[in-house]
Amino acid sequence: MMRYTLLLLALLLAGCAGTKPYTTGPIKTSDPDNRDIPRPVEARENQYWDPIDRTFFYQIQKPLDLNWTFRKLVQGLGLVGPKEAQNVNMLDEVPNSSWFTQRHFYFPMSEDELRRGPNVTDGPDLSAWTVIAGKSEGKTKGFTIRDARGDRYIIKFDGPNYPELTSSAEVISTKIYHAAGYFVPQNTITYFDPAIIALDPEAEVTVEGEDRLMTDADLAAILDPQPRRADGHIRAMASKYVNGRPIGIWTFRGTKRDDPNDRVRHEHRRELRGLSVLGSWLNDADRRNANTLSVYTTDIRAPGDTARYIKHYVLDMGSTLGANGSGTHIVQHGQEYLFDPRTMAYQTVTLGVDPKPWEFQPLEIKYPSIGYFTAEYFEPEDWVMVHPNPAYEYRTDRDGFWGAKRVMAFTEADVRAIVDEGQLTDPEAEEYLVQTLLARREAIGRYWFQQVNPLDRFVLARLDNIGGDTDLSIRGGPVAYYVDGQRVGSENVAGVRPFVLEFDDLAVTYGLESDASSRYAYTVHHDGTQLSDGIADAPSVPVPALPASALDSSDEDDRVLRVELVTLRDGHEPSDAVNVYLHFPTDGRIRVVGIERE
Repeated sequence: MMRYTLLLLALLLAGCAGTKPYTTGPIKTSDPDNRDIPRPVEARENQYWDPIDRTFFYQIQKPLDLNWTFRKLVQGLGLVGPKEAQNVNMLDEVPNSSWFTQRHFYFPMSEDELRRGPNVTDGPDLSAWTVIAGKSEGKTKGFTIRDARGDRYIIKFDGPNYPELTSSAEVISTKIYHAAGYFVPQNTITYFDPAIIALDPEAEVTVEGEDRLMTDADLAAILDPQPRRADGHIRAMASKYVNGRPIGIWTFRGTKRDDPNDRVRHEHRRELRGLSVLGSWLNDADRRNANTLSVYTTDIRAPGDTARYIKHYVLDMGSTLGANGSGTHIVQHGQEYLFDPRTMAYQTVTLGVDPKPWEFQPLEIKYPSIGYFTAEYFEPEDWVMVHPNPAYEYRTDRDGFWGAKRVMAFTEADVRAIVDEGQLTDPEAEEYLVQTLLARREAIGRYWFQQVNPLDRFVLARLDNIGGDTDLSIRGGPVAYYVDGQRVGSENVAGVRPFVLEFDDLAVTYGLESDASSRYAYTVHHDGTQLSDGIADAPSVPVPALPASALDSSDEDDRVLRVELVTLRDGHEPSDAVNVYLHFPTDGRIRVVGIERE
């Protein structure tokens, strides 16, 4: 009886498992979550309650949730897989939305674009600043200013014992998150003369939970401890206010009830699950609700067509790389939660005879401007934040692979260009940071590209033009179309001219495996019948002709081929399969219409 009960639960939890893994209609490349909505209420978050809730109450709630409990049970029995992300299109990608937009992985950015990141200015105007508020929350001291142009910035300072640490970490990580596709504020390093500062008489500061007018003494308490350069200027990080009306935080769990555009629970959004992989690269150990921002944004799309909606930002990168606010990370950060029942239980059962490799590692800070940031003992699959994050806990291998693609898209030259924007004055410290980022990047690629067959960026090309100047294949981001925007004539209908399916083996592309040791077994199927098979020495496989019955069919599903690809590498077991679905419609607009990763 229990067996049949579990089987029924597995069927219920499997949900829409019978859905076709492709579409003959348009591929969803953007999410219409930017429709005009009334202004939602502001969502406030208590800085102290957030970590307590995630560490204790959320962990208690999970086993009490019957859906979560039964799914874990039948998943452990192998009856169903993990709950996959719910905002993924047929190409196994995340559509552009108010949360995320495709950037560097599909559309490589130039060095100048990577350096500029989200910046629309070079930082605050340095002729005159008016302090309009004291910075009362967070781990770093600072204040809010209005510059001579009328732009508002939050000004943050490095800790007294770690000059350049937090400011450089904020700028570098902001530019990486932006290039990866996330919405972030403009963060820049600035050097200013304290003489340009004036205090607004209505400026307020919060002290011990109470708001009061800010005084010259409050301002002096922030500025006086800051080190001066030879010219008397002070280094700071300036974070520009984003356009729109801030309405508080967004959460890594659930949805915002008064936002009709918010239809996918946040823990099941791939860009939030995959954010954990970028977080592991940067050791972003404090990525929680309090470090997010919802902004009620206005878009004027055309005369008379104005939309107001919520745009979702990732902000406050002051606990990335080696920084932890005004101080430095400790050895534990990234290795386990501050309160981690998993490791506590294991150590109790084993009586501590199996210590963690990093457990007795001393906290060595070689470069104060880098803090504690190392590739030693870094295990991408085991990295965690200081406090649990619901979206990160739901991450699947497909989500991890998606995040790893974004990490691996940053070449050494890209990393060097972005790190240079941190304006570190010690060349040895800068080189150490570059090498540590590259080592952690490689570890991420090697792990996640073994969990999922790393074939990606599929395009169709005509065989008789491969390698020539008249190659008609194009890359259109995650969706690639054939024939240079022109309809294929009847003489070129699929099944008459030979085609190939080209793709990138990301492990080879990013130097983790050699092309000489990599081959690709393929089988091509139509309606359950195998049409061809073989082993290709390069990431390009031939596509056979459609059967005559399919060419004559008016049913678009009859005009779909499935190409199954398995990667073979010397010294490794064959990979899991990637199934690529190709649609050859009657009008000749040939395209990839589905990607299914086992």
